[in-house]
Amino acid sequence: MDLYARLASPVEAVFGYLADPARLEDWLHEVVSAPADPEALPGIGAAFPLAMRLDGICIPGSGEMIAFEPPWLVGYRLFAGAQTFGVRITCTAEAGGARIRVHQPDHAVPLAVDLARLELALTEHPAGSSQASL
Repeated sequence: MDLYARLASPVEAVFGYLADPARLEDWLHEVVSAPADPEALPGIGAAFPLAMRLDGICIPGSGEMIAFEPPWLVGYRLFAGAQTFGVRITCTAEAGGARIRVHQPDHAVPLAVDLARLELALTEHPAGSSQASL
């Protein structure tokens, strides 16, 4: 399953936001929290705790960054209970903004991706905070 969006923010800001696991809850409905570790550097293999709401129940889990190519590609594998989810996001610079593609494997239960919430979060928290300057 693929979703596409054009965002008004620069590709570096979009990527920085997407590459920050603490911000997953801003654009993935099921993610309730993914606490930030200010000492952790993003990159392939970076692991983090999280909580997900599945079928109305909050379940502790974990996440792992499985792709990281600034400022173009970031991917995550999320684990909660017996479920595993995957999401891979590519960013492309466009005049006046960025185009993103969110890919989830067809064989997996898809996460509810809210690109409108992502765009709103980017306007409320512009580049310069957290990982946005990667």
